[in-house]
Amino acid sequence: MINTEMKNTKAVIDIGTNSCRLFIAHVENVKITNKILKLMEITRLGQDVDKTRVLRQDAMDRTIETLKLYRKKIDEYGVEEIKVTATSATRDSKNREEFISRVKAATNLDIHCITGEEEGRLSFSGAVSEFDEKIMVFDIGGGSTEFILGDKKNIEYIESFNVGAVRLGEKFFKKKDDLLNGEIWVKEILKGLSKYKGQSFRLVGVAGTVTTHVSVLMEMEEYDTDRVHMYKLTKKEILKNLDKFLSLSLEERKKIAGLHPKRAEVIIPGTYLLLWIMETLEKDEIVVSDSDILEGMMINE
Repeated sequence: MINTEMKNTKAVIDIGTNSCRLFIAHVENVKITNKILKLMEITRLGQDVDKTRVLRQDAMDRTIETLKLYRKKIDEYGVEEIKVTATSATRDSKNREEFISRVKAATNLDIHCITGEEEGRLSFSGAVSEFDEKIMVFDIGGGSTEFILGDKKNIEYIESFNVGAVRLGEKFFKKKDDLLNGEIWVKEILKGLSKYKGQSFRLVGVAGTVTTHVSVLMEMEEYDTDRVHMYKLTKKEILKNLDKFLSLSLEERKKIAGLHPKRAEVIIPGTYLLLWIMETLEKDEIVVSDSDILEGMMINE
């Protein structure tokens, strides 16, 4: 067993539609004082959930294998306080109780399936600590995207929309890219956000789609959170990356420095979603935060 020599060490796991992530850290007085370990694996739990409303057996198997590894790591560090949340794919599926039971039997981990609003609040609390101004945080997931407007003292607006990189990809990018209908679908879903265009706030993006754009721009062979966190990402830079993605086949995209091979399939729909969000809010730049739902789970009871 690894001796962390610290009290108040916590482990949190976020089971998303596309990825499954573990974070172990030391927390004191509602602040993360030492980041010990972060792991991410793309398990595609939400594969075909938008179409079938059922978690596939092979998708559950992949995710459970990753959770077994995470449980082993947690035990190696001797961590006793553990939080596990599941988001869009799990909450949308008819067989989520089967998945939750299988995870419990295989790992002794208890999953809390959270609502879109809970997901948004956790993502916001993870990101807002870095800002002294009003911000709108958006969290592009595989199955849903959350938007939260506020500051350190107050949340003014929070909403979760059933549109994410995986869901968009499965609907409009499977055989032949159907950009026009994809854009119409996304902008119809997000039309309520248009009341915020022109308002004064900093637009802050969290999670894999936006962080990947920074790591690709910098051609990172190994992900470096210090270089990604708080990067000011422009529409021009996003379009530059998009041109690169579109010019390559799926197999070629898997070899791009800074792009996780398992994210290569969803990065194009995720990028279009990112651009359509920025267009809806009339913003040409976002701040990329590497603090998201994991940090929010860590500092919230």
